[in-house]
Amino acid sequence: MLKQNIKIILASNSLVRRKILQETNIDFEAFSPDFDEENAKKENENLSIKDLAIFLAKGKALSISKKFPDALIIGSDQICEVDGKKIDKSNNQEEAFLQLKLMSGKKHFQNNAVVIAKNGKIIFTKFTKVELLMRKISDQEISSYINADKPWGSAGSYKYESFGKILFAKIKGDYYSILGLNLQEILNFLCKKKYIEIWN
Repeated sequence: MLKQNIKIILASNSLVRRKILQETNIDFEAFSPDFDEENAKKENENLSIKDLAIFLAKGKALSISKKFPDALIIGSDQICEVDGKKIDKSNNQEEAFLQLKLMSGKKHFQNNAVVIAKNGKIIFTKFTKVELLMRKISDQEISSYINADKPWGSAGSYKYESFGKILFAKIKGDYYSILGLNLQEILNFLCKKKYIEIWN
């Protein structure tokens, strides 16, 4: 059984990230960040992919920390990287098709940053880079996958937590970071700081 010694809030409207935390039995609330992510990306386009992911995760967490200063606020950001360049989330079926076609038969990376804020300050930061090798997939396979999973709006235009797994030959790195939330690092930090404890 889990003993929790502090209020925890997830600064995200991602259903996948919420589900990941729910599976731990941590008691938490989730709120959409009051943070203009698209504008922040434009204003910080010269940052490296790593620094941008961390910056965006911090912005999300701090926007909620202002409203709940005594709580722990978990913020996260995910950036897909192909050929050394970041690719934005697709907006529709056509954009998703083009992104998957671009990655077919190639390696790409999912860059995940997670942070935790308390009292308006960042107290934990972790960056994870996962390498994924996509199988060489035909246009028909891409179309069939898109029709099944409707993955536009996801980093990389696939839902690894769903049917997306079948697109890949190999992955190297943390499973949860592919989904957008490095759970193990978060749990390790919470346990070390005694924010959560195993209790019977």
